[in-house]
Amino acid sequence: MHRIVRAIEQAGVVGAGGAGFPTHLKASATADTVIANYAECEPLVASDTAVVLEDPGRVVAGLRLMQEATGAEKAVVALKRKESRAVEALEKLAATGSGFSLHLLDDVYPAGDEHVLVEEVTGRVVPQGGIPPQVSVLVSNVTTLWRVALAEEGRPFTERFVTVCGEVKEPATLLVPLGTSVERLVDVCGGRASERCVLVLGGPMMGEITEDWHSPVRKTTTAVIVLPEDNPLVRKRRISVSVGVRRAMAACMQCSDCTLLCPRYLLGHQLFPHKAMRSVAFWIRESEAELASALLCSECGLCGAFACTMELSPVQVYQQVKQELARLGTPSGFRREPVGPRPEREGRRIPTARLVARSGLGGYEAKAPAGRGLMEVDEVKIPLREKWGTLRAAVREGQTVEKGALVAVPGGAGTGARAHASIRGTVKAVTEEFVHVAA
Repeated sequence: MHRIVRAIEQAGVVGAGGAGFPTHLKASATADTVIANYAECEPLVASDTAVVLEDPGRVVAGLRLMQEATGAEKAVVALKRKESRAVEALEKLAATGSGFSLHLLDDVYPAGDEHVLVEEVTGRVVPQGGIPPQVSVLVSNVTTLWRVALAEEGRPFTERFVTVCGEVKEPATLLVPLGTSVERLVDVCGGRASERCVLVLGGPMMGEITEDWHSPVRKTTTAVIVLPEDNPLVRKRRISVSVGVRRAMAACMQCSDCTLLCPRYLLGHQLFPHKAMRSVAFWIRESEAELASALLCSECGLCGAFACTMELSPVQVYQQVKQELARLGTPSGFRREPVGPRPEREGRRIPTARLVARSGLGGYEAKAPAGRGLMEVDEVKIPLREKWGTLRAAVREGQTVEKGALVAVPGGAGTGARAHASIRGTVKAVTEEFVHVAA
């Protein structure tokens, strides 16, 4: 095993942009190009910006380490040209002969989608249902790369930047120990500015909507966004599947706007959201290939949040189809099909500002960190259930642990990454869900 891959595995680094895939597995691939994903395309989120502004040197160091691990010839940082401070900081590093280049992006959604980003930077299109290494490209989020550089220094993944914004009195981006209650973050930012709010953990388009204020900060938690219950985006996303189906039966006009604006369709993928709506609205049995096309959906949410004038949600239908296909063990059947961008793609990209306005998110933009340093907390709950697997506790109740001590290892079904104590303290409880450590 390559020394860099081993260091990443020991530190428990995962995709910190939200995907959560163990980074040591990604670093074991080969590629000719590595891309640092600093598109940060989700509205309101500024955690990646905090990393780049606070520690650009380590972001670049992490990129170069991934370049070494994969044997890549080229390293690129892809970021939006609107991020002038970050562009300036990275241009200074590039000018010192650090071995990477910048690729400036327009402020459109979803610029950070891996397939979209690969085409923007390299001109290559990832095969339908495939992943970037299939076209010899590896993409890593900048926060992930920051943690890769720290892993090389022997420092495990124990904290991350989290944006706290929305209906809070003092929006900010904070450096937070993993396992910290999201309610604690909101309190640090002055508390809620209004009642009857819900939480969005992650970006407003793809994050989890919850009313659990005790949820812990995870390695994948980019943001904690407090939104009113009647926010247009929240209202659309909280519609149940059964209600969504009935609404589709009553209101879907088969205008196909959801398809015509779908980022993956515009890349040439055989993804047709309006056909999914036709299937549920009119009880038309689609072919197996068309049903399996649900697996091509990135779940960016653009179809429901922006494209559909009737407030229907094709992505919700796709999510349900994906779950059923997974239950049946149905393969996608798309992995080897080459595709190319559709000629109309350039004119159909959606500016983030228009998405923000349509979704009722105006005025909630986050503020950059104010040099507060690492937040001090007296207890954390380190999650044992993550997106890519379940962890097995490596400590027992009553045990004293130092910050950075190993508390859980991958176990059971799925693929996981090690977890470490984010504060010094005593293990108060070990459950199937978390390891509770208190100072």
